[in-house]
Amino acid sequence: MKFFAALAAFAALIVFTMLPAEAGQRHRQAAVPAVSCDNDGHCTTRTTTAAALNSRPSKTKYTSATARHPAQVVDANGNAPGAIVSAKTGARARVGVAYAARFQAYINDLENNHGARILFMGGIRPGRCSAASEHPCGKALDVCQLRRGVVDSRCNLPSRRALGEIAASHGLFEGGRWCNSDYGHAQVDVTAPACADRRTRIVQQ
Repeated sequence: MKFFAALAAFAALIVFTMLPAEAGQRHRQAAVPAVSCDNDGHCTTRTTTAAALNSRPSKTKYTSATARHPAQVVDANGNAPGAIVSAKTGARARVGVAYAARFQAYINDLENNHGARILFMGGIRPGRCSAASEHPCGKALDVCQLRRGVVDSRCNLPSRRALGEIAASHGLFEGGRWCNSDYGHAQVDVTAPACADRRTRIVQQ
């Protein structure tokens, strides 16, 4: 009987000594205070459980290319706009995404190789796409134009002939080549022949 009584007392002692440790562990899991302060010295105290601190954030899994690359917004004329930027001034314009690289190369060439400084540009405009205006199609860009055929002299654009040749080297038609000059305007399509290419002129009654 003495042996069993001693064994029971020993077991009770072990349980008694383990209870504070377990209570402390539960306390540590229950509340871990965290203090965060902003730059103005305002501080807040947040209580976080140890389990939360030890947990790892779940990894986001993309199930399709659409989730990684959201669809581009298309306007009424079917344009997914692409931005072109002047590296010197930061001037921006939007053109059709299919033509953005061509126009960007044109602007880069003017600034890097011909001393131009592009202060402003005009790209996509509202309206219907037509041969009369390719701006709504995202196929045209006005470079430093104040009005038709007149550009801001501060942009230091090349002459009409030189600008036409530079545009052509990038697959663009420059409006300064038309008899009714639109110097400063560049577009993807040739919607009317250049002035020097007209063999005859029709006088309209």
